[in-house]
Parts: sequence; C-alpha cells; structure tokens
Amino acid sequence: MTHRTDISPLTRVVARLDRTSVGDVDPAIVPTRFPSIDRAIGGGFRRGDLIVVGGDDSAGCSALGLAIALRVFPRALLLTGEMQAERAYERALAMGAKVSLESMRLGVVSEEERARLATVAVTLRDRAPVIETITSGTMSAIDRAVEATPDASVVVVDPLECLLDRDSGRDEALGFAVLALKRLALRRNVAVLLTTHLPQLDRVRHDRRPRLTDFGLGGAIGTHADLVLGLYREELYEADLGVSGAAELLLLKNRDGARGYVDLYFDQRFSRFEDVLEEF
Repeated sequence: MTHRTDISPLTRVVARLDRTSVGDVDPAIVPTRFPSIDRAIGGGFRRGDLIVVGGDDSAGCSALGLAIALRVFPRALLLTGEMQAERAYERALAMGAKVSLESMRLGVVSEEERARLATVAVTLRDRAPVIETITSGTMSAIDRAVEATPDASVVVVDPLECLLDRDSGRDEALGFAVLALKRLALRRNVAVLLTTHLPQLDRVRHDRRPRLTDFGLGGAIGTHADLVLGLYREELYEADLGVSGAAELLLLKNRDGARGYVDLYFDQRFSRFEDVLEEF
C-alpha cells in the first residue's frame, strides 16, 4: 500500500512552528536586527510582505531604509531614486563608522575616524547591500534588479515617488505601483520595504504623528501593505523641548499583530538610527 506524503500548507505551517519552538530560525522571517522593531512585529519582516514606512520631510525614512538594508541577512537590495549608488555607500560608511558626511567629503577625518572607516569598509565588503539607482521609473526596472539579485531577502525601494513616470494621474499611478510592489513581494518571495512621503499630512494640526490617512493615494497603502510604519521626530517641530534624537516608529497597520510604537534614537550628525535597547 502506498502512503502519500502530506505536504499541505497546513502541515508546513505546523512543521515550521515545531522547528521555531526548538530554536530553529524561521526562513520566512527576516530580522531587521533592530531589537525593538523585531520584538514589535513578531521577529522581523516576513517574505512576501509589503512594508511601508512614511514620514514628514527630513524625518529620516531614507536613512532608516538604508540602516535596515545594512543590518539584514541575507543581503538586501536597495533601489534608490534619490542618489547615485556611490553616495549611498558613502552614507553607509558614515553611519557605520560614526563619521560625519561633511568630514568625509572635505577629507578632514582624524586618524581614529579613518581607522573606523577602514574597519567598517572591511566588514561591509562581503555583506553590504546591493545598491542601484532607479532612473527609468518603471516596475520592469525594479523586477529586473530583483531578478539579478537572487540572494536578496529584503528589497528596499526609496522612495515610492521615484516610480512616477508621468505627471497626470499621480495618485492612480502611485497606487498601482503599491499594488505592483506587493505582487512583486509575493512572486519573488522577498520582503519589500517601501519609503514614501505623506502627501496628506496636516502640518498645522496639534499632533503631527503620522496617521494611516496621511499616506493618501486613495487608501492604496492601507489596503495593500501588510505593515505600515509612521516615522515621527518631535525635534522637527519643537526643537526646544529637550528631545534631541528621539524618534518614534508607529505601527499604523500590522496585518499579523498588534499596533503600537517603537522608540528609536536618531543621531543627525551621521544620519544614523539606533535602537534604544542597544548601547550607542
């Protein structure tokens, strides 16, 4: 009598639960390696998910996207529409070595800073994210870049607006791009981290912490994203309140868990985010 092997989705879920309960790593989860973030979202990003992080101008969404790309393993793919790849790597070195970009560009770094930069460069050599500049503004370019980086576990697209390839029908075009990125995450079995501005943010309201409605686009992000994060820094609005560096990452939508927030620290000198559970 032939016995059929049960490889149903339910069986795979239970098997994965059993492996996780004895300490094995769940291959479907990619830790951000920000301890507070991972704790809040169930261990990390899930492959197949679309994660969106948005904030006001200068809040640091691009810096946070780069910081996560530098930490995740296996490597990340960072697609940027805002700078050349060399400048992004320059920022990565500055963040990792805690050296200001201004000092690096002027060539006025101390011997200690130079040594830190060299150490970070060696550390990143084998695990640095693949960084490419988006110039075509089409999803086909994104898909080609992902296909060319088969070992990527997280794809960072920074920002959503770089996918706008026409002036008319802006919201409709960007809303469709959000849906296309969700489909890409499912098709390629990667986590897609998307940064975006907040076109509907009311800067005169008393509490300017991001809300889901601030993302606009006819609700496309709230509909298609699995995890929506709002980045908020009080010092952008109230610089004299003694909150320098304080940052909040709000979980505005969490398809697999509770909402809430995470405290982070932002060192503006190096455009560097730190977890409050870590030693700076």
